[in-house]
Amino acid sequence: MARQVRTWLGERHLLLTTDFDGTLSNLAPTPDEAELSGEVQTALRTLAAHPRVTLAIVSGRRIEDVRARTGDIASFVGGLHGLEIVGPAGGFLHPALGRVAPVVADIYRNATRALAWCRDAVLEDKTYALTLHVRRVPDEEAAQALGQFVALAQPALDADLLRVLPGAQVLELLPAVDWHKGKAVDWIRSAVDVGPTAGVGVVYLGDDRTDEDAFATLGGRGVSIGVGDRPHDHLIQFRLEGPASVGRFLDRLCADLPEHPHHAT
Repeated sequence: MARQVRTWLGERHLLLTTDFDGTLSNLAPTPDEAELSGEVQTALRTLAAHPRVTLAIVSGRRIEDVRARTGDIASFVGGLHGLEIVGPAGGFLHPALGRVAPVVADIYRNATRALAWCRDAVLEDKTYALTLHVRRVPDEEAAQALGQFVALAQPALDADLLRVLPGAQVLELLPAVDWHKGKAVDWIRSAVDVGPTAGVGVVYLGDDRTDEDAFATLGGRGVSIGVGDRPHDHLIQFRLEGPASVGRFLDRLCADLPEHPHHAT
């Protein structure tokens, strides 16, 4: 697979974009427990140091959370599924974030009280988004907790202030805006400066529904690599088993890349 990606890339600069949870890190029972393995961290750092590569991580976590787990490895980090982005020469903050912050804070306060009965549920307050994790909750209780969570958010959903994003044993409330990881990747691509002669080839790795937005947006313009069994076959060119396989792929890809730089920023 690495050799095929290298052949597709040709002489272009590589923009390697990736999700975090489930792609670089194994899915954990709670957000705080997720971490990079030493092997994946080494592979990322080696690839990011290559003169022909720009590394970007686009996650549902906040930017500072991703940075706390990855350090300064990535040139670009997108948080909240790309609603916030930071890069070497500036960043992006979706204008809708400010207006939803008080709404999210109110739902968080209410949900903290209403879901106190479900001791193993985890509420993750992201200021502009709110996530309920139920990986450690029995199925029947999880369904009840998720139902209560949506009911508390219903006024904001009806007012088109927030939208529901379901995941694997998780449910997230996000600003109801037309923005997703695919648009975030396009923004990052436009911010990568490799000069007037060198092009940029985009490779995206991800494991869940939000990553499929990036796969669909890339289409034939890039290489889409699904991680695990969730991404749909028709949206991806390749599939890797999990984070350990991602680390091995990155190692092989780096070894196949030529050394002469394109001086990207």
